[in-house]
Amino acid sequence: MRFLDDTTVQDFLADDSPRLLVFGSATDLSSQVFGRQLAEFEQETEGAVAVGLIDIDKAPLTATEWGVRPANLPVQVFFKNGILQRVLLGVRSSQGIVAELAEYLKIS
Repeated sequence: MRFLDDTTVQDFLADDSPRLLVFGSATDLSSQVFGRQLAEFEQETEGAVAVGLIDIDKAPLTATEWGVRPANLPVQVFFKNGILQRVLLGVRSSQGIVAELAEYLKIS
């Protein structure tokens, strides 16, 4: 996982490999709990998907640009070939994330 801010998010998204951009907050309990599932997701996909974490309190410009509000956290945005494919809201298990993105990753 890579921690991003307002100055690094564009570089993270510029790559064409699969990317999961995750908006959360260190002060949001759901976001804190979700970190474990994201780590398990990275293990399950064997690093096939780069995960970038954005703390909306530390990257307010990016959060505003994407329309992310504290009430919606955590928000996951999946990109493949630089194109937005899916937006997921809320906490999911690592298997739940894999299931949601399996059609894009060709995994089960």
